[in-house]
Amino acid sequence: MEKETIVIDGVRYYADRPTSCRGCFFWKNRKAGCSLKKENCYYLAESPKKKSPCNGCCYGPCVSFCMKKCMNEVFKTKMEVPVNA
Repeated sequence: MEKETIVIDGVRYYADRPTSCRGCFFWKNRKAGCSLKKENCYYLAESPKKKSPCNGCCYGPCVSFCMKKCMNEVFKTKMEVPVNA
């Protein structure tokens, strides 16, 4: 289950982020500002991970070539029957 995210000024935050930093638990005061700073904001969301073609593959992570592709090609050539047979 992934949390909902919002984008503010090109930065991805979790949707439960306060509208202003002043409403955050980590906000100290006007002079000191946030104790975590912008780079370490508690509400910063991680960038979504791209799905790999190896996700769900029964052959596991491939080392030098894709076993899934290789096995599909092998079985595809075995299944094909010549037209004039």
